[in-house]
Amino acid sequence: MQLCIRRLTCLALFAGALVMVTTASQIKLYKCCTEISVQNITAPIIGYRIQKKALPCVRAVIFETTEGEVCSHWRQDWVFEKIKELEQARRAKKNATLATTPSSP
Repeated sequence: MQLCIRRLTCLALFAGALVMVTTASQIKLYKCCTEISVQNITAPIIGYRIQKKALPCVRAVIFETTEGEVCSHWRQDWVFEKIKELEQARRAKKNATLATTPSSP
């Protein structure tokens, strides 16, 4: 009788652990924008990335500022203009680097 209780206890513990592992593997932590702002950003913007919609994440432009990341609505006019500005600066920096790199003989 005591052996049967031990086996049932072990089986119950094993089943509980299995459920916890299965549940934990289904929980996904998302580091993405789930909400967006339409406000202009006042902090200096140092970069950006585009986030596609994949629930719970929403389609957004994530600006990297000196104060952290800001999720902005991708259809805002100022967002489009800021992306153009950042891309022009990136291209200018890349071209300046290529122009100063000495060519090998």
